[in-house]
Amino acid sequence: MDKIRKKSRAKLVKQITFASASVALLFYGAVSVANIDFKSRRVDRDSLLIGTVERGDLDIRISANGVLLPRDLELISAQVEGRVARVHVAPGDEVVTGQVLAELTNPQLVTAAEEAHSEWEGSVADIKGFEVELQNQLLNQESSLLQSQFALERVRLELEAKQRLREEGGIAEIEFLQVSLDVEQLEQTVAIEQKRFRQSKDNTETLLSVRQSKVTQLARALDRANDRVNSLELVAGIDAMVQELDLELGQQLMPGSPVGRLARQELLYAELRVPARQAGDVVVGQEVMIDTRNGTVNGSVSRIDPGVIEGTVIVDVEIHDLLPRGARPQLQIEGIIYVAQIADALHVGRPALIRTDADVSLYKLVDEGGYAERVNVRMGRASVIEVEILEGLEPGDRVILSDSSGWQDQQRILLN
Repeated sequence: MDKIRKKSRAKLVKQITFASASVALLFYGAVSVANIDFKSRRVDRDSLLIGTVERGDLDIRISANGVLLPRDLELISAQVEGRVARVHVAPGDEVVTGQVLAELTNPQLVTAAEEAHSEWEGSVADIKGFEVELQNQLLNQESSLLQSQFALERVRLELEAKQRLREEGGIAEIEFLQVSLDVEQLEQTVAIEQKRFRQSKDNTETLLSVRQSKVTQLARALDRANDRVNSLELVAGIDAMVQELDLELGQQLMPGSPVGRLARQELLYAELRVPARQAGDVVVGQEVMIDTRNGTVNGSVSRIDPGVIEGTVIVDVEIHDLLPRGARPQLQIEGIIYVAQIADALHVGRPALIRTDADVSLYKLVDEGGYAERVNVRMGRASVIEVEILEGLEPGDRVILSDSSGWQDQQRILLN
């Protein structure tokens, strides 16, 4: 009987203990449920990027994508009509000035050049024969002049002799007067022959000049014909690399048809496409760092395009350093433009989808980081990964930098 009572008492104690534990568990559960925040929007903390507000020097930089382009570029085009007969190079080949890239054929041009050469040769032979003829005529004229001069000298001597005889009374007056008349006639004859000789000489130079102009005209026509024949060879004008060459054997080309491009590999510059909203801070001379994915080089802004194309402004950068190996035209690059430095600035990591130089809403962590509350913040100038804070935050404040568009309607959110 005593055993039965002991067992009953132990069972009763066990039941009482279990009941007390159940009541306590229910009480603590009720308290926990009462403390749970069911009103605030819950956001997974691990999915958020959180930044801390700091004070210090802030470098304002602009990031932009772009490409390397050749500064010395030559367009290859056909100068005459012709059909592609041979192609000597391909894209990627290194060529030197004067190297033949391709050859065209055009029999009509070759025939025209041969005919022009024949006409020029005929004109050269003709002018040589004409010059000999004129020289002979000039020599005959000179000979007549000399004969007249010699005859004049003879009658002058005779006149002097008869002058002495006249004074001595040795000859009749009429004879003296006849000799005097002969002198006057020969003097006029000599003057006429001299004038005729000068005119003949001048005429000879004029006639030769006319014939020479014809020879010169035919020589120029021959040069043009030879130039057209020479243009059947497409020749490199610079030491460069063949970037493009679109030629096929048998292809018919017309004058001016572009067929390729040459570019000097060592003379490259960077073309960056800067967002139009940031391009206003870019000025010529600012330092730039170019990342070629195979190394970085320094440069400076050399030109800013005045127009906007698809929301971007083209900025040319002159490269100061030696480019890394593998750098070539059309290589995709990234550029960092150093716009300015703000001393002792309040700044934080750049939030996603944020507007600079404007009032925006950010979520600041409160209650030891358990919650985040929306606050109004005045943004200043922005860099690549940081932004200046003008009002609304203090050093040490922590804010959510991730995209908060999904809960912008909430004043306060709970961070799990």
